[in-house]
Amino acid sequence: MASPDSEFLTRASEAAFELGADGYRLSTVTIKSRHIAFTDTGIAPDPPLYAEGEPPPVPGREGRREYDWQPATDAPAWMNMAWLLEDLAAWIVALANEHVTLVGAESPHPHWCDVLVRDGDTAYRVRIALAGRRDPLDFPGMYLRDLFAEGRHRDHLAPAPEEGTPLVDLRTVL
Repeated sequence: MASPDSEFLTRASEAAFELGADGYRLSTVTIKSRHIAFTDTGIAPDPPLYAEGEPPPVPGREGRREYDWQPATDAPAWMNMAWLLEDLAAWIVALANEHVTLVGAESPHPHWCDVLVRDGDTAYRVRIALAGRRDPLDFPGMYLRDLFAEGRHRDHLAPAPEEGTPLVDLRTVL
């Protein structure tokens, strides 16, 4: 059975996909308060591009729940955001088992987002590319779990941020 946080992130992923296809960009997800915010981009979105070429054989949410709908490398940012949230939903309990708490995500820029996590008592912003990718976004939840469990996140710390929250910049890694 999925945790309530996992179910929330799955619904957030579905909203990001559906509204992204209509020209909205997910700007904020906060897990504890169950808050999702979107920004109207005012422009027509790029169409979805799937890693397997064709969309799932069953349209809509049911197809994304049943079939692998991984975005292609050059998929639009809104599609990568939806994929990221869906994968985080699958890994949220495994992250918690490693004492890494998923807090939410912020996307102030359309080309990347910050996944907000707490590793023990320390908060981090983990920056992930959503557009202009060289490779598909592959198992980001598992990658984050391993990265923090093994302490490798320190290898990707950006210089001291102005806002005070350490930034783990994975835009060229994940």
